[in-house]
Amino acid sequence: MKKKRFLALWMTVCMSVGLLAGCGSQPSAQSSQSGAEPAKQETQDTGENQDSEAAGEVANLNMEGFPIVNDQITLRVFGQQGPVQEKWDGMGMWKKYQEMTNIKLDFTDVLPAEGYDEKKSLMWASNDYPDIFVRAQLNNAEIVKYGGMGILAPLEDLIPVYAPNMQKLIDEDPAILSRITAPDGHIYTLPAIFTLTAARGQKFWMNTSWLEQVGKEIPETVDDLEDVLRAFKGVDFNGNGEDDEFPMGADTAQTLICRFAGVWGYQRQFGSYLEVKDGKVSTYLTDDGFKDMLAWLAKIYGEGLIDPEVFTQDYAKYAAKMAGQQMGLFFNQADDTFDSTNFKGIAPFKGKADRQYVESAPTARDNGVFAICADCENKEAAMRWIDYFYSYEGSILMRYGVEGENMYFDEDGKPHYNDGILDSPEGSGTEIGKYTIWPGGGAPQWVNADNCEAIASEATLAAQEALDPFVPEQIYAAPLLDQEVSDRLSVLWTDLESYMKETTAKLIRGELNFESDWDTYVETMNKIGLDEWVSIYQDAYDVVAKS
Repeated sequence: MKKKRFLALWMTVCMSVGLLAGCGSQPSAQSSQSGAEPAKQETQDTGENQDSEAAGEVANLNMEGFPIVNDQITLRVFGQQGPVQEKWDGMGMWKKYQEMTNIKLDFTDVLPAEGYDEKKSLMWASNDYPDIFVRAQLNNAEIVKYGGMGILAPLEDLIPVYAPNMQKLIDEDPAILSRITAPDGHIYTLPAIFTLTAARGQKFWMNTSWLEQVGKEIPETVDDLEDVLRAFKGVDFNGNGEDDEFPMGADTAQTLICRFAGVWGYQRQFGSYLEVKDGKVSTYLTDDGFKDMLAWLAKIYGEGLIDPEVFTQDYAKYAAKMAGQQMGLFFNQADDTFDSTNFKGIAPFKGKADRQYVESAPTARDNGVFAICADCENKEAAMRWIDYFYSYEGSILMRYGVEGENMYFDEDGKPHYNDGILDSPEGSGTEIGKYTIWPGGGAPQWVNADNCEAIASEATLAAQEALDPFVPEQIYAAPLLDQEVSDRLSVLWTDLESYMKETTAKLIRGELNFESDWDTYVETMNKIGLDEWVSIYQDAYDVVAKS
Protein backbone atom coordinates (compact mmCIF):
# COMPACT_ATOMS: atom_id res chain seq x y z
CA MET A 1 0.00 0.00 0.00
CA LYS A 2 1.35 3.41 -0.90
CA LYS A 3 0.88 5.07 2.45
CA LYS A 4 2.60 8.33 1.48
CA ARG A 5 0.19 8.82 -1.38
CA PHE A 6 -2.70 8.05 0.90
CA LEU A 7 -1.62 10.59 3.48
CA ALA A 8 -1.11 13.26 0.85
CA LEU A 9 -4.60 12.74 -0.43
CA TRP A 10 -6.07 12.85 3.05
CA MET A 11 -4.28 16.06 3.88
CA THR A 12 -6.56 17.72 1.37
CA VAL A 13 -9.51 16.45 3.39
CA CYS A 14 -8.11 18.23 6.40
CA MET A 15 -7.83 21.48 4.44
CA SER A 16 -11.37 21.13 3.11
CA VAL A 17 -12.86 20.33 6.50
CA GLY A 18 -11.09 23.26 8.08
CA LEU A 19 -12.30 25.61 5.36
CA LEU A 20 -15.93 24.57 5.63
CA ALA A 21 -15.96 24.41 9.39
CA GLY A 22 -14.87 28.03 9.42
CA CYS A 23 -17.67 29.21 7.16
CA GLY A 24 -20.38 31.26 8.83
CA SER A 25 -23.57 29.31 9.32
CA GLN A 26 -26.65 30.58 7.61
CA PRO A 27 -29.73 30.11 9.82
CA SER A 28 -32.18 27.52 8.67
CA ALA A 29 -35.81 28.15 7.92
CA GLN A 30 -37.89 26.75 10.73
CA SER A 31 -41.41 25.49 10.99
CA SER A 32 -44.10 28.13 11.02
CA GLN A 33 -45.66 26.13 13.83
CA SER A 34 -42.58 26.68 15.98
CA GLY A 35 -43.04 30.42 15.86
CA ALA A 36 -39.59 31.06 14.35
CA GLU A 37 -39.27 33.41 11.45
CA PRO A 38 -37.88 31.88 8.25
CA ALA A 39 -34.24 32.83 7.86
CA LYS A 40 -33.00 34.94 5.00
CA GLN A 41 -29.93 33.94 3.06
CA GLU A 42 -27.53 36.64 2.01
CA THR A 43 -24.95 36.65 -0.72
CA GLN A 44 -21.58 38.28 -0.71
CA ASP A 45 -21.43 41.62 -2.50
CA THR A 46 -18.88 40.88 -5.19
CA GLY A 47 -19.84 43.78 -7.40
CA GLU A 48 -19.96 41.53 -10.41
CA ASN A 49 -23.05 39.78 -9.11
CA GLN A 50 -24.85 43.09 -8.81
CA ASP A 51 -25.14 43.08 -12.59
CA SER A 52 -27.88 40.61 -13.46
CA GLU A 53 -26.63 40.20 -16.99
CA ALA A 54 -23.07 39.48 -15.84
CA ALA A 55 -24.48 36.99 -13.30
CA GLY A 56 -25.80 34.79 -16.13
CA GLU A 57 -28.13 32.06 -14.88
CA VAL A 58 -27.77 33.35 -11.30
CA ALA A 59 -29.69 36.44 -12.40
CA ASN A 60 -32.72 34.18 -12.75
CA LEU A 61 -32.25 32.85 -9.23
CA ASN A 62 -34.06 34.03 -6.10
CA MET A 63 -31.83 33.67 -3.08
CA GLU A 64 -34.69 32.97 -0.68
CA GLY A 65 -38.27 31.77 -0.74
CA PHE A 66 -40.21 30.53 -3.76
CA PRO A 67 -40.13 30.32 -6.66
CA ILE A 68 -36.46 29.44 -6.83
CA VAL A 69 -36.24 30.78 -10.39
CA ASN A 70 -38.36 33.42 -12.08
CA ASP A 71 -38.16 31.93 -15.57
CA GLN A 72 -38.80 28.19 -15.59
CA ILE A 73 -35.86 25.86 -16.04
CA THR A 74 -35.71 22.07 -16.38
CA LEU A 75 -33.44 19.73 -14.44
CA ARG A 76 -32.86 16.29 -15.88
CA VAL A 77 -32.83 13.72 -13.06
CA PHE A 78 -31.02 10.39 -12.84
CA GLY A 79 -32.10 8.11 -10.02
CA GLN A 80 -33.55 4.81 -8.92
CA GLN A 81 -37.28 4.26 -8.44
CA GLY A 82 -37.40 2.06 -5.34
CA PRO A 83 -39.23 -1.29 -5.36
CA VAL A 84 -42.07 0.08 -3.20
CA GLN A 85 -42.31 3.38 -5.09
CA GLU A 86 -44.57 4.38 -7.93
CA LYS A 87 -43.27 6.34 -10.92
CA TRP A 88 -41.88 9.67 -9.86
CA ASP A 89 -43.66 11.77 -12.45
CA GLY A 90 -46.98 10.88 -10.82
CA MET A 91 -45.94 11.57 -7.23
CA GLY A 92 -47.77 14.35 -5.41
CA MET A 93 -44.59 15.46 -3.68
CA TRP A 94 -42.82 16.19 -6.97
CA LYS A 95 -45.87 17.84 -8.54
CA LYS A 96 -46.18 20.17 -5.57
CA TYR A 97 -42.49 20.99 -5.47
CA GLN A 98 -42.33 21.77 -9.17
CA GLU A 99 -45.17 24.26 -8.66
CA MET A 100 -43.38 25.84 -5.70
CA THR A 101 -39.97 26.17 -7.35
CA ASN A 102 -40.82 26.85 -11.00
CA ILE A 103 -38.27 24.13 -11.78
CA LYS A 104 -39.53 21.38 -14.04
CA LEU A 105 -38.10 17.90 -13.52
CA ASP A 106 -37.35 15.49 -16.35
CA PHE A 107 -37.71 11.97 -14.92
CA THR A 108 -36.85 10.11 -18.13
CA ASP A 109 -33.68 8.72 -16.51
CA VAL A 110 -35.31 7.60 -13.26
CA LEU A 111 -35.05 3.83 -13.63
CA PRO A 112 -36.61 0.85 -11.82
CA ALA A 113 -34.57 -1.06 -9.26
CA GLU A 114 -34.34 -4.21 -11.39
CA GLY A 115 -31.22 -4.00 -13.53
CA TYR A 116 -30.43 -0.53 -12.18
CA ASP A 117 -26.73 -1.06 -11.46
CA GLU A 118 -26.07 -2.22 -15.01
CA LYS A 119 -27.92 0.76 -16.47
CA LYS A 120 -26.05 3.10 -14.13
CA SER A 121 -22.77 1.69 -15.42
CA LEU A 122 -23.91 2.32 -18.99
CA MET A 123 -24.78 5.90 -18.05
CA TRP A 124 -21.27 6.53 -16.70
CA ALA A 125 -19.79 5.19 -19.93
CA SER A 126 -22.14 7.09 -22.23
CA ASN A 127 -20.76 10.61 -21.75
CA ASP A 128 -24.43 11.69 -21.62
CA TYR A 129 -25.04 12.84 -18.07
CA PRO A 130 -28.08 14.30 -16.26
CA ASP A 131 -28.20 17.63 -14.46
CA ILE A 132 -28.68 16.10 -11.02
CA PHE A 133 -28.49 12.70 -9.34
CA VAL A 134 -31.34 12.05 -6.88
CA ARG A 135 -31.54 8.78 -4.93
CA ALA A 136 -29.12 7.42 -7.53
CA GLN A 137 -27.42 4.98 -5.12
CA LEU A 138 -23.98 6.49 -5.74
CA ASN A 139 -21.49 4.38 -3.81
CA ASN A 140 -18.20 5.59 -2.36
CA ALA A 141 -16.13 4.21 -5.23
CA GLU A 142 -18.30 6.03 -7.78
CA ILE A 143 -18.17 9.26 -5.80
CA VAL A 144 -14.37 9.25 -5.65
CA LYS A 145 -13.88 8.07 -9.25
CA TYR A 146 -16.38 10.25 -11.09
CA GLY A 147 -15.77 13.23 -8.87
CA GLY A 148 -12.06 12.99 -9.58
CA MET A 149 -12.77 12.65 -13.31
CA GLY A 150 -14.68 15.94 -13.28
CA ILE A 151 -18.10 14.41 -14.00
CA LEU A 152 -19.55 15.35 -10.60
CA ALA A 153 -19.42 19.01 -9.61
CA PRO A 154 -17.64 20.01 -6.37
CA LEU A 155 -20.21 21.31 -3.88
CA GLU A 156 -18.12 22.76 -1.07
CA ASP A 157 -18.28 26.33 -2.41
CA LEU A 158 -21.99 26.07 -3.21
CA ILE A 159 -23.10 24.80 0.18
CA PRO A 160 -22.37 27.89 2.34
CA VAL A 161 -24.06 30.23 -0.15
CA TYR A 162 -26.94 28.25 -1.63
CA ALA A 163 -27.61 25.56 0.99
CA PRO A 164 -28.05 27.28 4.38
CA ASN A 165 -30.05 24.37 5.80
CA MET A 166 -27.34 21.82 5.00
CA GLN A 167 -24.69 24.24 6.26
CA LYS A 168 -26.55 24.56 9.56
CA LEU A 169 -26.62 20.78 9.98
CA ILE A 170 -22.89 20.63 9.26
CA ASP A 171 -22.19 23.39 11.77
CA GLU A 172 -24.15 21.49 14.40
CA ASP A 173 -22.30 18.23 13.64
CA PRO A 174 -18.94 18.83 11.91
CA ALA A 175 -18.39 15.05 11.75
CA ILE A 176 -20.69 15.13 8.72
CA LEU A 177 -17.75 16.54 6.77
CA SER A 178 -15.59 13.47 7.33
CA ARG A 179 -18.41 11.41 5.85
CA ILE A 180 -18.82 13.43 2.66
CA THR A 181 -15.34 14.79 1.89
CA ALA A 182 -13.46 12.90 -0.83
CA PRO A 183 -9.71 12.21 -0.65
CA ASP A 184 -9.03 15.10 -3.04
CA GLY A 185 -10.64 17.53 -0.58
CA HIS A 186 -13.85 18.09 -2.53
CA ILE A 187 -17.45 17.36 -1.57
CA TYR A 188 -19.22 15.73 -4.52
CA THR A 189 -22.41 14.41 -2.93
CA LEU A 190 -24.80 15.08 -0.07
CA PRO A 191 -25.98 12.47 2.45
CA ALA A 192 -29.23 11.77 4.19
CA ILE A 193 -29.14 13.32 7.67
CA PHE A 194 -30.60 11.45 10.64
CA THR A 195 -30.61 13.61 13.74
CA LEU A 196 -33.22 11.19 15.11
CA THR A 197 -31.09 8.83 17.19
CA ALA A 198 -33.92 6.28 17.30
CA ALA A 199 -33.44 5.68 13.56
CA ARG A 200 -29.75 4.86 13.91
CA GLY A 201 -29.45 1.75 16.06
CA GLN A 202 -31.01 -1.44 17.34
CA LYS A 203 -33.00 -1.48 20.57
CA PHE A 204 -32.95 -4.08 23.35
CA TRP A 205 -36.55 -5.42 23.48
CA MET A 206 -37.59 -7.36 26.58
CA ASN A 207 -40.81 -9.37 26.77
CA THR A 208 -42.51 -7.96 29.87
CA SER A 209 -45.37 -10.46 29.66
CA TRP A 210 -42.90 -13.30 30.03
CA LEU A 211 -41.26 -11.52 32.96
CA GLU A 212 -44.61 -11.29 34.75
CA GLN A 213 -45.35 -14.95 34.16
CA VAL A 214 -42.04 -16.08 35.69
CA GLY A 215 -42.08 -13.46 38.44
CA LYS A 216 -38.95 -11.59 37.38
CA GLU A 217 -38.02 -7.92 37.07
CA ILE A 218 -36.31 -6.27 34.12
CA PRO A 219 -32.65 -7.36 34.32
CA GLU A 220 -30.11 -4.62 34.96
CA THR A 221 -26.88 -6.61 35.13
CA VAL A 222 -25.40 -9.51 33.16
CA ASP A 223 -26.02 -11.78 36.18
CA ASP A 224 -29.66 -10.63 36.30
CA LEU A 225 -29.98 -11.40 32.59
CA GLU A 226 -28.66 -14.92 33.05
CA ASP A 227 -31.20 -15.49 35.83
CA VAL A 228 -34.07 -14.21 33.66
CA LEU A 229 -33.06 -16.25 30.61
CA ARG A 230 -32.87 -19.41 32.68
CA ALA A 231 -36.34 -18.67 34.06
CA PHE A 232 -37.66 -18.32 30.49
CA LYS A 233 -36.16 -21.62 29.33
CA GLY A 234 -38.64 -24.43 28.83
CA VAL A 235 -41.79 -22.40 29.57
CA ASP A 236 -44.55 -22.80 26.99
CA PHE A 237 -45.63 -19.17 26.98
CA ASN A 238 -47.85 -19.41 23.90
CA GLY A 239 -49.42 -22.65 25.04
CA ASN A 240 -49.09 -24.49 21.75
CA GLY A 241 -47.10 -27.38 23.18
CA GLU A 242 -44.23 -26.83 20.72
CA ASP A 243 -40.60 -26.02 21.41
CA ASP A 244 -40.67 -22.78 19.39
CA GLU A 245 -39.84 -20.14 22.01
CA PHE A 246 -36.38 -18.91 22.89
CA PRO A 247 -35.09 -17.00 25.93
CA MET A 248 -32.93 -14.78 23.67
CA GLY A 249 -32.67 -14.38 19.90
CA ALA A 250 -31.19 -12.20 17.18
CA ASP A 251 -31.21 -12.07 13.41
CA THR A 252 -27.57 -13.22 13.24
CA ALA A 253 -24.81 -14.34 15.56
CA GLN A 254 -22.88 -11.19 14.68
CA THR A 255 -25.76 -9.09 16.04
CA LEU A 256 -25.39 -10.86 19.38
CA ILE A 257 -21.63 -10.30 19.30
CA CYS A 258 -21.98 -6.61 18.48
CA ARG A 259 -24.63 -5.94 21.13
CA PHE A 260 -22.74 -7.71 23.90
CA ALA A 261 -19.39 -6.25 22.88
CA GLY A 262 -21.01 -2.97 23.94
CA VAL A 263 -22.04 -4.55 27.22
CA TRP A 264 -18.40 -5.51 27.72
CA GLY A 265 -17.45 -1.85 27.20
CA TYR A 266 -16.43 -1.79 23.55
CA GLN A 267 -17.55 0.87 21.09
CA ARG A 268 -18.28 0.33 17.42
CA GLN A 269 -16.70 3.04 15.28
CA PHE A 270 -16.40 3.44 11.50
CA GLY A 271 -19.24 0.89 11.29
CA SER A 272 -16.93 -1.91 12.41
CA TYR A 273 -15.14 -3.54 15.35
CA LEU A 274 -13.04 -0.45 16.04
CA GLU A 275 -12.60 2.12 18.78
CA VAL A 276 -11.01 5.57 19.01
CA LYS A 277 -9.45 6.45 22.35
CA ASP A 278 -7.02 9.32 22.95
CA GLY A 279 -6.50 9.68 19.22
CA LYS A 280 -5.62 6.04 18.67
CA VAL A 281 -7.70 3.70 16.52
CA SER A 282 -7.71 0.10 17.71
CA THR A 283 -9.66 -3.11 17.30
CA TYR A 284 -10.79 -5.42 20.06
CA LEU A 285 -11.25 -8.51 17.89
CA THR A 286 -8.27 -10.17 19.56
CA ASP A 287 -8.61 -8.65 23.06
CA ASP A 288 -8.94 -10.79 26.18
CA GLY A 289 -12.15 -8.92 27.00
CA PHE A 290 -13.61 -9.88 23.63
CA LYS A 291 -12.61 -13.47 24.35
CA ASP A 292 -14.39 -13.25 27.72
CA MET A 293 -17.56 -11.97 26.02
CA LEU A 294 -17.50 -14.82 23.48
CA ALA A 295 -16.96 -17.32 26.30
CA TRP A 296 -20.04 -15.95 28.07
CA LEU A 297 -22.12 -16.32 24.90
CA ALA A 298 -20.78 -19.87 24.54
CA LYS A 299 -21.82 -20.65 28.11
CA ILE A 300 -25.41 -19.48 27.77
CA TYR A 301 -25.67 -21.00 24.28
CA GLY A 302 -24.62 -24.32 25.77
CA GLU A 303 -27.45 -23.97 28.29
CA GLY A 304 -29.98 -23.54 25.48
CA LEU A 305 -30.66 -19.87 26.26
CA ILE A 306 -29.99 -18.61 22.71
CA ASP A 307 -32.01 -19.42 19.60
CA PRO A 308 -29.73 -21.88 17.72
CA GLU A 309 -30.95 -20.51 14.37
CA VAL A 310 -28.99 -17.27 14.85
CA PHE A 311 -26.29 -18.91 12.74
CA THR A 312 -28.49 -19.83 9.79
CA GLN A 313 -31.79 -17.93 9.58
CA ASP A 314 -32.71 -15.15 7.18
CA TYR A 315 -34.33 -11.92 8.36
CA ALA A 316 -37.81 -12.98 7.22
CA LYS A 317 -37.77 -15.90 9.62
CA TYR A 318 -36.46 -13.68 12.40
CA ALA A 319 -39.21 -11.14 11.71
CA ALA A 320 -41.79 -13.93 11.98
CA LYS A 321 -40.42 -14.83 15.41
CA MET A 322 -40.69 -11.20 16.51
CA ALA A 323 -44.25 -10.99 15.25
CA GLY A 324 -45.11 -14.30 16.93
CA GLN A 325 -43.63 -13.14 20.27
CA GLN A 326 -41.34 -16.17 20.38
CA MET A 327 -38.35 -14.51 22.11
CA GLY A 328 -37.85 -13.13 25.59
CA LEU A 329 -35.07 -10.72 24.56
CA PHE A 330 -34.19 -9.66 21.03
CA PHE A 331 -32.80 -6.74 19.06
CA ASN A 332 -34.42 -4.60 16.38
CA GLN A 333 -34.36 -0.93 15.40
CA ALA A 334 -38.10 -0.36 15.79
CA ASP A 335 -41.32 -2.17 16.61
CA ASP A 336 -42.56 -2.08 13.02
CA THR A 337 -42.42 -5.88 12.70
CA PHE A 338 -44.18 -6.76 15.97
CA ASP A 339 -46.80 -5.58 18.45
CA SER A 340 -44.80 -3.92 21.21
CA THR A 341 -47.63 -3.88 23.75
CA ASN A 342 -45.92 -6.59 25.80
CA PHE A 343 -42.36 -5.37 25.22
CA LYS A 344 -40.15 -2.69 26.72
CA GLY A 345 -36.96 -1.21 25.38
CA ILE A 346 -34.28 -1.55 28.04
CA ALA A 347 -30.72 -0.40 28.74
CA PRO A 348 -27.63 -2.58 28.14
CA PHE A 349 -26.62 -4.73 31.07
CA LYS A 350 -24.07 -3.63 33.65
CA GLY A 351 -21.44 -5.75 35.31
CA LYS A 352 -18.68 -6.40 32.79
CA ALA A 353 -17.21 -2.93 32.24
CA ASP A 354 -17.10 0.49 33.86
CA ARG A 355 -19.32 1.81 31.09
CA GLN A 356 -21.53 0.19 28.48
CA TYR A 357 -21.96 1.33 24.87
CA VAL A 358 -24.56 0.79 22.18
CA GLU A 359 -23.97 0.98 18.46
CA SER A 360 -25.36 4.00 16.67
CA ALA A 361 -24.95 4.98 13.04
CA PRO A 362 -23.53 8.45 12.34
CA THR A 363 -25.78 11.42 11.64
CA ALA A 364 -24.79 11.42 7.97
CA ARG A 365 -26.23 8.26 6.47
CA ASP A 366 -26.79 6.97 2.93
CA ASN A 367 -23.92 8.91 1.42
CA GLY A 368 -24.38 9.86 -2.22
CA VAL A 369 -28.10 10.64 -2.20
CA PHE A 370 -27.65 13.81 -4.27
CA ALA A 371 -25.07 15.15 -6.71
CA ILE A 372 -24.84 17.76 -9.44
CA CYS A 373 -23.26 17.05 -12.80
CA ALA A 374 -20.32 19.30 -13.66
CA ASP A 375 -22.05 20.10 -16.97
CA CYS A 376 -25.24 21.33 -15.28
CA GLU A 377 -25.90 24.93 -16.34
CA ASN A 378 -27.96 25.70 -13.21
CA LYS A 379 -25.79 24.49 -10.34
CA GLU A 380 -26.83 27.30 -7.98
CA ALA A 381 -30.52 26.66 -8.59
CA ALA A 382 -29.98 22.92 -8.19
CA MET A 383 -28.29 23.48 -4.84
CA ARG A 384 -31.08 25.74 -3.60
CA TRP A 385 -33.56 23.16 -4.92
CA ILE A 386 -32.13 20.27 -2.89
CA ASP A 387 -31.46 22.33 0.23
CA TYR A 388 -35.18 22.73 0.91
CA PHE A 389 -35.39 19.06 1.89
CA TYR A 390 -32.90 19.71 4.69
CA SER A 391 -35.21 22.35 6.19
CA TYR A 392 -38.08 21.64 8.57
CA GLU A 393 -40.80 22.36 6.01
CA GLY A 394 -39.01 20.51 3.25
CA SER A 395 -38.47 17.48 5.47
CA ILE A 396 -42.23 17.34 6.04
CA LEU A 397 -42.91 17.41 2.29
CA MET A 398 -40.38 14.63 1.73
CA ARG A 399 -41.58 12.47 4.61
CA TYR A 400 -45.34 13.13 4.60
CA GLY A 401 -46.29 14.41 1.19
CA VAL A 402 -48.73 17.22 0.44
CA GLU A 403 -50.89 18.77 3.15
CA GLY A 404 -54.55 17.96 2.57
CA GLU A 405 -53.73 15.12 0.18
CA ASN A 406 -51.52 12.85 2.27
CA MET A 407 -51.13 14.52 5.66
CA TYR A 408 -52.36 17.14 8.09
CA PHE A 409 -51.03 19.18 11.02
CA ASP A 410 -52.63 18.74 14.44
CA GLU A 411 -53.52 21.59 16.80
CA ASP A 412 -49.95 21.60 18.13
CA GLY A 413 -48.53 21.95 14.63
CA LYS A 414 -47.24 18.36 14.46
CA PRO A 415 -47.52 16.47 11.15
CA HIS A 416 -49.53 13.28 10.80
CA TYR A 417 -50.37 10.96 7.94
CA ASN A 418 -53.96 10.80 6.77
CA ASP A 419 -56.03 7.83 7.88
CA GLY A 420 -55.40 4.66 5.89
CA ILE A 421 -51.69 5.26 5.32
CA LEU A 422 -49.87 3.84 8.33
CA ASP A 423 -52.48 1.06 8.63
CA SER A 424 -52.72 0.38 4.89
CA PRO A 425 -53.24 -3.33 4.08
CA GLU A 426 -50.49 -2.93 1.45
CA GLY A 427 -48.05 -1.83 4.17
CA SER A 428 -47.22 1.74 5.14
CA GLY A 429 -44.05 1.82 3.05
CA THR A 430 -45.87 0.86 -0.11
CA GLU A 431 -48.62 3.39 0.58
CA ILE A 432 -46.19 6.24 1.29
CA GLY A 433 -44.15 5.23 -1.76
CA LYS A 434 -47.08 6.25 -3.94
CA TYR A 435 -46.44 9.93 -3.34
CA THR A 436 -42.88 10.37 -1.98
CA ILE A 437 -39.48 8.77 -2.54
CA TRP A 438 -38.09 8.02 0.93
CA PRO A 439 -39.45 4.47 1.55
CA GLY A 440 -36.60 2.07 0.90
CA GLY A 441 -33.90 4.53 1.95
CA GLY A 442 -31.32 6.43 -0.05
CA ALA A 443 -33.36 9.64 -0.38
CA PRO A 444 -32.05 13.17 0.17
CA GLN A 445 -33.78 13.84 3.46
CA TRP A 446 -33.47 15.09 7.01
CA VAL A 447 -35.07 12.71 9.51
CA ASN A 448 -35.77 14.33 12.87
CA ALA A 449 -37.97 13.97 15.93
CA ASP A 450 -40.86 15.82 14.27
CA ASN A 451 -41.15 13.81 11.04
CA CYS A 452 -40.59 10.23 12.20
CA GLU A 453 -44.15 8.99 12.70
CA ALA A 454 -43.80 6.19 10.14
CA ILE A 455 -40.56 4.74 11.52
CA ALA A 456 -40.55 5.52 15.23
CA SER A 457 -43.54 4.77 17.42
CA GLU A 458 -43.82 6.03 20.99
CA ALA A 459 -42.51 2.65 22.15
CA THR A 460 -39.51 2.93 19.83
CA LEU A 461 -38.74 6.46 20.99
CA ALA A 462 -38.99 5.32 24.62
CA ALA A 463 -36.70 2.38 23.85
CA GLN A 464 -34.14 4.79 22.44
CA GLU A 465 -34.33 6.95 25.56
CA ALA A 466 -33.16 3.92 27.53
CA LEU A 467 -30.12 3.66 25.23
CA ASP A 468 -29.25 7.35 24.85
CA PRO A 469 -26.85 7.48 27.84
CA PHE A 470 -24.81 4.70 26.21
CA VAL A 471 -24.40 6.19 22.73
CA PRO A 472 -20.76 7.29 22.17
CA GLU A 473 -20.24 11.04 22.33
CA GLN A 474 -18.50 10.95 18.95
CA ILE A 475 -19.49 8.60 16.15
CA TYR A 476 -17.07 8.16 13.27
CA ALA A 477 -18.37 7.15 9.85
CA ALA A 478 -16.53 5.05 7.33
CA PRO A 479 -14.40 7.57 5.41
CA LEU A 480 -14.22 8.09 1.67
CA LEU A 481 -10.91 6.65 0.49
CA ASP A 482 -9.00 6.82 -2.73
CA GLN A 483 -9.48 3.79 -5.01
CA GLU A 484 -6.18 2.09 -4.24
CA VAL A 485 -6.64 2.32 -0.49
CA SER A 486 -10.31 1.39 -0.71
CA ASP A 487 -9.52 -1.72 -2.73
CA ARG A 488 -6.88 -2.79 -0.24
CA LEU A 489 -9.24 -2.22 2.68
CA SER A 490 -11.90 -4.31 0.96
CA VAL A 491 -9.52 -7.22 0.41
CA LEU A 492 -8.30 -7.14 3.98
CA TRP A 493 -11.75 -6.94 5.56
CA THR A 494 -13.22 -9.64 3.32
CA ASP A 495 -10.62 -12.10 4.57
CA LEU A 496 -10.64 -10.90 8.17
CA GLU A 497 -14.43 -10.90 8.48
CA SER A 498 -14.83 -14.32 6.88
CA TYR A 499 -12.35 -15.93 9.25
CA MET A 500 -13.68 -14.02 12.28
CA LYS A 501 -17.29 -15.01 11.62
CA GLU A 502 -16.40 -18.65 11.08
CA THR A 503 -14.22 -18.89 14.16
CA THR A 504 -16.47 -16.98 16.58
CA ALA A 505 -19.43 -19.12 15.51
CA LYS A 506 -17.49 -22.29 16.23
CA LEU A 507 -16.33 -20.95 19.58
CA ILE A 508 -19.89 -20.05 20.64
CA ARG A 509 -21.25 -23.43 19.50
CA GLY A 510 -18.49 -25.27 21.35
CA GLU A 511 -16.87 -26.65 18.21
CA LEU A 512 -13.61 -24.92 19.13
CA ASN A 513 -12.01 -24.62 22.56
CA PHE A 514 -11.12 -21.26 24.07
CA GLU A 515 -8.08 -22.64 25.85
CA SER A 516 -6.51 -24.45 22.90
CA ASP A 517 -7.84 -22.54 19.88
CA TRP A 518 -7.91 -18.86 20.90
CA ASP A 519 -4.20 -18.27 20.33
CA THR A 520 -4.51 -19.76 16.84
CA TYR A 521 -7.38 -17.37 16.11
CA VAL A 522 -5.31 -14.37 17.24
CA GLU A 523 -2.26 -15.45 15.24
CA THR A 524 -4.32 -16.03 12.11
CA MET A 525 -6.06 -12.66 12.35
CA ASN A 526 -2.66 -10.99 12.63
CA LYS A 527 -1.29 -12.94 9.67
CA ILE A 528 -4.27 -11.96 7.51
CA GLY A 529 -3.47 -8.29 8.16
CA LEU A 530 -5.36 -7.03 11.21
CA ASP A 531 -2.76 -4.35 11.97
CA GLU A 532 -2.75 -3.06 8.40
CA TRP A 533 -6.56 -2.94 8.41
CA VAL A 534 -6.52 -0.81 11.57
CA SER A 535 -3.75 1.42 10.21
CA ILE A 536 -5.89 2.49 7.25
CA TYR A 537 -8.52 3.85 9.64
CA GLN A 538 -5.82 5.40 11.81
CA ASP A 539 -4.40 7.30 8.84
CA ALA A 540 -7.86 8.55 7.89
CA TYR A 541 -8.65 9.55 11.47
CA ASP A 542 -5.33 11.39 11.90
CA VAL A 543 -6.03 13.69 8.98
CA VAL A 544 -9.62 14.48 9.94
CA ALA A 545 -8.67 14.96 13.62
CA LYS A 546 -6.20 17.68 12.68
CA SER A 547 -8.88 19.80 11.04
